[in-house]
Amino acid sequence: MQVKRLVSEIFAFLVFIGLLGVYVYFQHLQVETPEITSITPEIGNPGDILEIQGLRFGENQDSSERKKPYNCSVFIGSRRLVLSDYLFWSDEKIEIKLPSDIKSGRLWVETEKGKSNAMLFTNRQEIPVTVSAFHAPGMPYIDQVSGQDPSIGDTIVIRGSGFGYEQGSGYVLFPLKAPENGMTGGEVREFAPSYGEYAYESWSDTEIRMSIPDGATAGSICVVTASGKSNSFYLEMYEPKNQKQYVSPAGYQVEYDLEVHNFGSDKENTVHVWMPDFITGPEQRNTETTSDRQPNLASYRDTNLYSFQGRELDPTVTVHNTAIFQRYSIKPEIDTSDIRRDYKTNSEFYKNYTKDEQIITRNASGADRELKRVPASKNPYLMSRNIYNQVIGLKRDSSLEYAMLFTYMARRSGIPARPVSGFLVDKDNHARLHYWAEFFIMGIGWLPVDPLNKYFASLGADHVTFSRGTVELPQINPAGFILEPKYHLYALQNIYSEVVGSHDTVAVQWTDMNIVSRW
Repeated sequence: MQVKRLVSEIFAFLVFIGLLGVYVYFQHLQVETPEITSITPEIGNPGDILEIQGLRFGENQDSSERKKPYNCSVFIGSRRLVLSDYLFWSDEKIEIKLPSDIKSGRLWVETEKGKSNAMLFTNRQEIPVTVSAFHAPGMPYIDQVSGQDPSIGDTIVIRGSGFGYEQGSGYVLFPLKAPENGMTGGEVREFAPSYGEYAYESWSDTEIRMSIPDGATAGSICVVTASGKSNSFYLEMYEPKNQKQYVSPAGYQVEYDLEVHNFGSDKENTVHVWMPDFITGPEQRNTETTSDRQPNLASYRDTNLYSFQGRELDPTVTVHNTAIFQRYSIKPEIDTSDIRRDYKTNSEFYKNYTKDEQIITRNASGADRELKRVPASKNPYLMSRNIYNQVIGLKRDSSLEYAMLFTYMARRSGIPARPVSGFLVDKDNHARLHYWAEFFIMGIGWLPVDPLNKYFASLGADHVTFSRGTVELPQINPAGFILEPKYHLYALQNIYSEVVGSHDTVAVQWTDMNIVSRW
């Protein structure tokens, strides 16, 4: 009896020691992570010296001129500071010089042991200046912006005056998320959501309700109308740990032409052609485009309308376009356990990018059958990856079919998705027509998928975008004849061109993109 009791006590003691060891181990791990106690100043200007006080930042053991330990960094917002930003690093203090393009956001320290707590840093230049209640009559003015810890895809409400009773040509400018290595001089730092984002939910003279577009970050927003530009107002955004980074830009100069041929003797034809406006956005920036002919209607639903009449078509007319731009690679940082699922299912955006469309269904043969074989997941990111894994195992003839298969299957699963049209540039700078797809995750934005080339949620700078999604365009003349394209073009539209007159004598061609230079 005494032996059993002794064994029991020894066993209990060993269990206690084991639990104590586990506790000490985890306490040790917890203690090793860095901790910020203060940042000074909390509100500063670019060029200021910012001091971070805390614990367990790590010592700089390198005897060279390097200003920080390897594998240790400071982040502000989602931006990792570069080596030249650091002035001093010790275990309890870090000094940095704030870059000229720094944005407001949460600041934290990351070492080999993990991430520290975060503290908010505010760029003083992004704080709206307090002005008197008086402002110029008729000019737009922002008085308040409301939203509950908004991120990409969430709704904000902009209140004020002078916005106009209809949107018309009005838009809202957002600060553009900086690439991983930061902005440089001359780069575009703000943008307006394109037609395909369906960002504007309602617009009145005193209130704009809209969703935060893909690529936006915390900073100053403003409203632009035909009357002018409003005051700037700082928008605080929640920065989730899931991020889409823009890295490794490639510079391009490209050219592409529109050719309209009239082979018949009838010179009274009128030809209307809708051609995609060169896409600019978070991953395709600093775009400059020129054309030897101005469109009759510019940037309507991300397209340009050209009209040609009579002797102008004798026998061929050409529109020559050039574009210079930077294309960024996309690199995600994803924690699949922290993916949002709260789509706004009643929004125009969600309805448009989850609906059935003939052009997608027609090029996605067998999609319903294949979708039944995909493992189900309530996590939209994991479900998208399951669909991708199923699609890449299929044999299809073209990138178009792969893109449409993914788009169709994602939409049927309740995940907003769209095909993308453009070109793939090889190492010899030859461009070929190419299609891929994108799916949307709340808080992150659009993530790319190229099943043919085995890209999921990431993409190289060799993909050049011309058009996203499908575009519904109006017929110009009820008497016009809609010309069906002879082959797939670098946009997915319901109308490419129409002819009023002898349509059988007319041919319309978009030439492939030619790479003039790349750097």
